[in-house]
Amino acid sequence: MSACQKKICDYTREEAQLWTKASTVAEMNKKVSKLTPEEKEKLVRNWLVLNIPEEDKETVIKGCAAILAHPKLGFYAELFAFTPVNVHEADGGAWAAGDHISLSSGLLAEKNPESIRDTLTHELFHIFNDREHGAGGISALNEGTAIWIFNMTFYENDPLKMELGLAEPAIGTKLFYRDIGIPGYPKDIEFGVPTDLTPKGREVYDMLQEADPSKLPIYDEAKMKEYFNFFSDLDRNQDFDTYLKQFQARLHSWLKGR
Repeated sequence: MSACQKKICDYTREEAQLWTKASTVAEMNKKVSKLTPEEKEKLVRNWLVLNIPEEDKETVIKGCAAILAHPKLGFYAELFAFTPVNVHEADGGAWAAGDHISLSSGLLAEKNPESIRDTLTHELFHIFNDREHGAGGISALNEGTAIWIFNMTFYENDPLKMELGLAEPAIGTKLFYRDIGIPGYPKDIEFGVPTDLTPKGREVYDMLQEADPSKLPIYDEAKMKEYFNFFSDLDRNQDFDTYLKQFQARLHSWLKGR
C-alpha cells in the first residue's frame, strides 16, 4: 500500500517528513483535524523520536496529542516528524537548540500532560521560527510568538492573557532582559522582526497576528520601536501581577490612541 492510500497516522517517519514538507499549514491543519483522538496519539507514536526514559513517554505522547487536538495546531505534526525530544537533568524547564528540543527531568517527573503540552508548544515554536525564517535568536518576537501561540490556543478563556495578546509576551520579554536579565545574555535584545519568512512561516505569522487584539506590528521594525517606546518606562523588575496591571492600563491607552 502506498503512503497516499494510508491515513497519515500510519505513515512512517520518512513518509511523514515527505508529506509535511510538501504540504501547506492549512493542508496539515485540515488533515490532522480529521483524525480521532486515538489516531492523533498514533501519529505521535509513529512520527516522534523520543530520547527519554520509557516511563515518561506516555506523558509526552499525550501532551503532543493535546497539541494536535487544537484545529490551528495541526501543523505541529511536521515539527514532530523532524524534531527529536531529548531529556536533560534539571529541576524544571526545557530548551530548544538546533534541530531538537530537550525537556528537563524535573518537568517529566511532574507527569502532567498539560504542562508538557504547553512546554512542547512553546519550545517547538522556536524550532518552527528557525525552520521557517521567523523571529530568531534571543529576540522579543522569538520568545513572544512562542508564548502567544499557546496562549491563543489553550488559554482562550483567560481574559487577561487574551487581552494582552502578543504585545505583553514580546514587549515584556524585551523589558525582562533589560530590567532583570540573564547572566551572559545581552540586556538590550533585538525585536526579531522577520524579513525572510517562508510561505509556511507567513501562514502561521498571519494567524498569530489575526488573533492578536494588541495589534503588535510584527512585520515593521520602525512601528515595533514606536510601540515599545510607549511601554519602555514600565519596570519589569517588580511584582509580576502589579506589572501586568500596569501593562494592561498602558495597552488600553495605546489602543485608544490608534
